[in-house]
Amino acid sequence: GQSHEIQTIFCHLSAISHMLLHSYFIFDRPDCPQVRRGPDPILSATLSFLVQCFQELLTAFSFRWHVAPCEAEAELAYFQLCGLIDTVVTPYNDALLFGAHCVIHSIPQSSKCEDVKVYMSDAIENLVSLEWGDLLIVALMSSADNDVGCCWCSMDIACQLTHYGFSRTLFQAANTLQFVKFMEFIAKWHDDICEVLRTDPHLFLGCRHHELAHVIKEECIKFPDPAILAMYLLPLTLWSHGSHPPVSIVTSHQPDLMSLATFCSEHLCWPLDMVHSRLMDAWAGTAMCTLLQVSLVLCQVCLLT
Repeated sequence: GQSHEIQTIFCHLSAISHMLLHSYFIFDRPDCPQVRRGPDPILSATLSFLVQCFQELLTAFSFRWHVAPCEAEAELAYFQLCGLIDTVVTPYNDALLFGAHCVIHSIPQSSKCEDVKVYMSDAIENLVSLEWGDLLIVALMSSADNDVGCCWCSMDIACQLTHYGFSRTLFQAANTLQFVKFMEFIAKWHDDICEVLRTDPHLFLGCRHHELAHVIKEECIKFPDPAILAMYLLPLTLWSHGSHPPVSIVTSHQPDLMSLATFCSEHLCWPLDMVHSRLMDAWAGTAMCTLLQVSLVLCQVCLLT
């Protein structure tokens, strides 16, 4: 039930509170369209309530957070590009497509916080020769179709197709052409991909893919969707339209133990002795935040001197 999920959130935040790091949390806008991840079975009214509890707990733990104007991954990527954070922790790889250069995923079904996968944009480019534009093409072609919930192109074929330079021509057109001309370009670009899949003129694909070409030509006629391209090429963030981020530096603050005790009593219905026991980690978090604040002050003093 919800109480179990809230307790899980509490335990994770409690563990994070005494780690040697400064954390910042960003949420998707509540009505943000999930246009690229396929059907998400957990989206419901229950999720909205859990997000509210999550945010209340973040405030009680004194973690900084805000709701993004649109995609949280885009906001996190800009935080990283501006040097406010070192890495992005998210279950979605598309943070890389928004420009993040280091993304951490937790290992599913693992109970250890240190069990993670780390994705580096430099490593991806060097090891598999995929630049940012190539990654976007691969993601657009191999992601789940929102209508049917399955992929219409394998990741292997999408990666092989990047050798034909379709990402370079697409993003050059997106950056230079007016909308009407761009839509004319997209129609020809769409047909060119189908032709390459049918013929494989330079043998980059290893074989011809007539069926896939037919699927793109007849069923995926909106590929690539201009709205999705715009979402990645011109993401809406707090930096858009000359706005500014909510912080100039990401730092830590001591947890509000009284607020945490009140939250646990009201939402988790824990008795007083259990509240006291479960807040022991928060006490450790208070000590850790103090050490981090002292370290930050010492660094600033060193920079000044």
